[in-house]
Amino acid sequence: MLNSLKKDGVKIGVFSFIIFLFYLYLSYCTPLTHDDWTWGIRLGMNRYYDGFKDYNGRYFGNICELIITRIDWFRFLIMGVFGAAIVVLPLLIAKTAKLTIAFLSLFLMLGVTSDMFSSTFAWAAGFANYNTATICILVYLLIIKNIFYEETPKYSIWLVIFAVPLGIGSQLFVEHATIYNVFAGAFVIIYSFMKFRKFFAFHITYLISALIGAVIMFSNGAYVKIFTGADNYRTIDTDMGIFEKIYSIFSTSMYKFLIMNNIVLNFALAIFCIFLLVKIGTNLPTWKIWVKNIFIVILTVYPLYRPIIVDRMQLSIFTDVAKTSEFEAWISLLFYLTILFTIILFFKKSSLKVELSFYLISAVFIAGPLFFVTPFGSRCFILSYAFFVLFIVRLFVYLVDEGFVNLKTISIPIITLALSLVLAYSIIFAQIKISDNERMDSIQQQIDEGKKVVTVKPLKHEKFLWNSRLMIPGFQADNFKIFFNLPKDVQLKNAPEEN
Repeated sequence: MLNSLKKDGVKIGVFSFIIFLFYLYLSYCTPLTHDDWTWGIRLGMNRYYDGFKDYNGRYFGNICELIITRIDWFRFLIMGVFGAAIVVLPLLIAKTAKLTIAFLSLFLMLGVTSDMFSSTFAWAAGFANYNTATICILVYLLIIKNIFYEETPKYSIWLVIFAVPLGIGSQLFVEHATIYNVFAGAFVIIYSFMKFRKFFAFHITYLISALIGAVIMFSNGAYVKIFTGADNYRTIDTDMGIFEKIYSIFSTSMYKFLIMNNIVLNFALAIFCIFLLVKIGTNLPTWKIWVKNIFIVILTVYPLYRPIIVDRMQLSIFTDVAKTSEFEAWISLLFYLTILFTIILFFKKSSLKVELSFYLISAVFIAGPLFFVTPFGSRCFILSYAFFVLFIVRLFVYLVDEGFVNLKTISIPIITLALSLVLAYSIIFAQIKISDNERMDSIQQQIDEGKKVVTVKPLKHEKFLWNSRLMIPGFQADNFKIFFNLPKDVQLKNAPEEN
């Protein structure tokens, strides 16, 4: 048994290193785009010298962006490390070293939408705020996962000390993560006291540190402007009531980012929940049999709606776009609640039921602040996505441990799917790197020829990059010239789009 654990540990170590090299390669191939050009020039440093006054309270995220837009090797390294960490940390939290489950985690993280990938993994500014915040939360969960065990948790003095920088630092990347961390810290203390009848120094230290970090973030003058309506970009709609606002945001856009657009994730959620219902949903009273069957129908139909009904058949349930959006929002909510109540109603292990429910509720709760501040994009939901992945990994570990799933029978399909995406991303970003080199060579050649109007070629696979096409006229195009030391008198224009 011990030899088997050591062998699995070595495999996961090798797996982690290879995944690090993969994300390192992707970061090497990914050009800086959009806001990165601003952060990489004097304007970015001016924000730092001003203490990011009235800009935002994402102090650590901003500093990270300043560094990675200036030091290429550090950008490659940190994006490689964090890319691997976001895949491996769910495995550590779930206490598994099974290689098949590791490939499942990789497959799910690579299965994000192209929009989410382009604005997090493939955009330095997005990475500096959202991926970092995700890793901080996962590290915290790795430490406090023992509250879901039967044994009383124990924390070394070094972990208690570490709670201070972790608690404060986690709060200085992105706002909705900051709010979540405070509530999560409070929940951990309350739940632990109810279960073990004692308080733990690590939990209390983390919550106090998280509160300090939250005060530091939201003391930035930018948030006063947002709440008073003086901010030109982010706003809070005060014309609607709270519940009306929540319904309006969820039924028009949030349901897509949070649930519906995640096609790969939805299939995985449905498959594992159906499998759970089939395996443990036996010897039930009549009402539970009805509920189980209804749940299975919902879990079967919903994941097919987006790829087949919408994308393939291009069928709209209503002629009115608003009504169709409302319908999709309601069925998305129904899908989520079905997953949640599958755990609540049918799961028998109480501690694991709480743990799985915590991950599911966290996935939605962490997106809650986005109801009140607009605009938001898919990058804001990488944290929710990570919670869903963590839920799947933890549920999968349970199914394997209970003997409901034989890993040997499904290893080849899962590993093949993951490696297929690895190969696809490798090819895509190799072509992006080649086209970026060609674009810069073309620009330099035109300048050497004395041209005053320089044509900027588009990059390959733009959907996997965040705003790689210059916005002309616009300050980002001007910053592009400054970042790459192009002559000031040169006028840039985009090459016409290819059909």
